[in-house]
Amino acid sequence: MVSQDITIKVSAAGVLKPPAAVNISPKQPGRLAALYVDQGSQVKAGQLLARMDATNLQGPLLEAQGSLASAKANLSKLQAGNRPQEIQQAAENLNQAQADLISARSTYESNRQLQASGAISQNALDVSRSQYENVQARIASLKQQLNLVQAGSRKEDIAVARAQVTQAEGSLKNIQTQVDDTEIRAPFTGIVTQKYANPGAFVTPTTSASTTTSATSSSILAIAGDLEAVANVSESDIRGIYVGQGAELRVDAYPGKVFHGKVRLVAPEAVVTQNVTSFEVRVRILDDTKHQLKSGMNLTANFLIGTHRDALVIPTTAIVSEAQGTGVYVLVRGSGPVFRPIRVGATVGTESEVLSGLQEGERIFTTQPGQRRPNGRPVSNNASPFSGGGGRGGRPPR
Repeated sequence: MVSQDITIKVSAAGVLKPPAAVNISPKQPGRLAALYVDQGSQVKAGQLLARMDATNLQGPLLEAQGSLASAKANLSKLQAGNRPQEIQQAAENLNQAQADLISARSTYESNRQLQASGAISQNALDVSRSQYENVQARIASLKQQLNLVQAGSRKEDIAVARAQVTQAEGSLKNIQTQVDDTEIRAPFTGIVTQKYANPGAFVTPTTSASTTTSATSSSILAIAGDLEAVANVSESDIRGIYVGQGAELRVDAYPGKVFHGKVRLVAPEAVVTQNVTSFEVRVRILDDTKHQLKSGMNLTANFLIGTHRDALVIPTTAIVSEAQGTGVYVLVRGSGPVFRPIRVGATVGTESEVLSGLQEGERIFTTQPGQRRPNGRPVSNNASPFSGGGGRGGRPPR
């Protein structure tokens, strides 16, 4: 007798779907200047898809850049303080005014004596006195200016200049953001499923997930993420499914071809459809390198649960139900077929695992003794030796 390993799998029907699908549109309404992809194009996250016309933003952008440069220059000037040449010039202006004061005072004193003797009029004396006082006032102003240039900029003035720089930076950032938003980029890696607009068309912002006619007509593109298999696993089998588990995917469109994947998500909540409870399991596809799979294709997902080592199997058709329970007919030498109760384990394709009730080397009937074919002829009651086998089934591994 031969014993073999049984690979235990759970099968579930499913369909190919993208994990995410969105309409691509600009943040602000405007004219589409350029489109760099087409329907069916594979795109990467962050890839440039389209560009909006940004002509109306160039002027405000230059203005904001100039305002920021001016504010920074003013701040730098205040932080650096006055140049030595400016301080020297202020000192020279004060020295000149002090020399003028000596001359004006001398003239005024002389005119006072002349007016007292009646040599000049009172009006002439008033003029010289006014000139003397003006020079005194100018000296006071020049002294203050010299003190200011020597002391440098006040902290308050520097703080105001720094705030002006911050304000200019904010204005530039706002307009730069608007310019950047004219570049339409892919939000995730996927494929372009629809193209709604061509360069020159007027497009407007739309709700990303909207599929209404009004929304798609004003969008630019529709993008779907890389496909994944979505299978509905029955409640009785879900205990053997876990994230990271391997899966084989067979798609109706490609008979005989097997794709491979790994479980990405096991839904935490069941779905009841026509009184059947199941759990949604999402499988990330690993080897669709040629992009053969398309959204909406039907598939069968086989999840590897485990392996039964040295399993003893018999044809499932040999198992019958009698009053004594579930069992098989065993060939007993000298007595013919004798019913023997057995305990059945995993069912693997056309074979079932026997956990107890049979011994290696015993011969069983693959059909019930006395059974007839549809044409009325009796079925041959040949007994076959009990042996091992392999295939697929549904009992958790031991």
